[in-house]
Amino acid sequence: MSEYPIKRTDGEWFDLRGRLADALRPSSFASERIDGWGDWRIRTNGVEISFSYEDPGIQVVFEDDLPQDVADQIAEEILRNVETVSGQKGRVLRM
Repeated sequence: MSEYPIKRTDGEWFDLRGRLADALRPSSFASERIDGWGDWRIRTNGVEISFSYEDPGIQVVFEDDLPQDVADQIAEEILRNVETVSGQKGRVLRM
């Protein structure tokens, strides 16, 4: 399991109301929405990923192991989507 907090760099909370499906998914990997804990949850590359609004930002949790470079890429793609959808800037923190 690995975690990637995504934090805003130009404010506190991302405004993604009604747009989670567009923001919280990688752009170069197929993904599907699944049920489970968190504010949003997807499966991609056989791994479940949960998203929760936390301490302001979005906590991204990979439930299973992925190669580090693939997890990093997915987290960065999600950040780019969040920035595009919200119009707000952010960064991925590595835990």
